[in-house]
Order: sequence, then C-alpha cells, then structure tokens
Amino acid sequence: MENQDKILVITGEPTTRSGRMRELPIDELSVNVNLFLEQVNRVLEKTPEKMGKFEFLEFEVSAQVTAKGTLAILGTGGEIGAQGGLKFVFRRSKANSQT
Repeated sequence: MENQDKILVITGEPTTRSGRMRELPIDELSVNVNLFLEQVNRVLEKTPEKMGKFEFLEFEVSAQVTAKGTLAILGTGGEIGAQGGLKFVFRRSKANSQT
C-alpha cells in the first residue's frame, strides 16, 4: 500500500532525462509551498494595476520543486523545466482592478 503522507518528486537536472524519484513528505512540501506563496505575495503587492494603457490583471509564476522539496522560480530556459514544475496563476479580483 502506498504511503499517503508522501508525494513522489523526480530529482535531477531539468535539461537531462536522467533523474530519480524521491519521496517527499506532504507536510514538508505544504510548508514550502506556503512559504513560496507568501514570498510571491510580497512581489504581487508591489505590482501596479496599470502599465501605460494596459491593465495588469494576471501574473503567472512557474516553479520547480527541488530535490529538497523547496520551490524555486524557473529562470532562463524555464520552458524545459516547467514541464515538471508547479504553475501558479494569480488574477486581480474585480474589486481591486477597478479605479
């Protein structure tokens, strides 16, 4: 029977096909996801509602789970690693986007 308190994470370089599976405790991943989201929230609080003639309504972040269970924003070449990562999409609420 599978352990429901753990999730499998594939570790290894995102640019190679080699990697191995590692069990990660759900509680540990949950703590790291919440920490990551708190940090992203600090960034979002500082974003403008408008940029020139455009409204800033959506913010998308792709993150990769590291072998230690922490989350990291994908940087250069992120499209390759994004396949196995987590994607968070934040949209401004209608109440906040009206001026």
